[in-house]
Amino acid sequence: MPSHHKGEETPELVKYNELSDTLTVKPRALDITWGGDSRYWKISPGAGPAELVQVSWLQVNGKAKLSYFKKDRDYAVRFRVELRPDNFGWGDRPVYLMSGVDGQRSWRKADLGAKRPDEAFNIPMDRPLTFRVPVPSNYSNSAVVEFGLYEIWRGWWKGGLVIHEVVIEPVGPTLAGFQH
Repeated sequence: MPSHHKGEETPELVKYNELSDTLTVKPRALDITWGGDSRYWKISPGAGPAELVQVSWLQVNGKAKLSYFKKDRDYAVRFRVELRPDNFGWGDRPVYLMSGVDGQRSWRKADLGAKRPDEAFNIPMDRPLTFRVPVPSNYSNSAVVEFGLYEIWRGWWKGGLVIHEVVIEPVGPTLAGFQH
């Protein structure tokens, strides 16, 4: 039995909406450390959520081809998540989110401890986690944006987090999912 879940890139799991210039990535398309072991994660078939049962090392990574996005434009990455009523380990242990293109990484911190169970919310919650699509002359169709969700430094057990999806959308005055 493999201990890690390797993301699957299928049209059902990675959907680009050309009209809104938005990419939605379902959990099954993400690389989830310990995701191959049902003692630690429950990963739904198809486009359903991924539920963290318990881990001390939270590491969820994803990537998307930059060719989905418009060059020389800023985009925001957000994870749509919720906490189960029996969640644990989030009180004073923030999670960290990362996005990066070509070695340039941005980080945000999110404190989940004060969130109400059974209500979906976006992280990061305060400021968007952004990246800029480059315009270099050697831009390649295989270039990607990498993104992730982490809590790997403290070694405390945590559980009850549900990941519904990751959304990547253009940064602008009407950026959905963030309160201004």
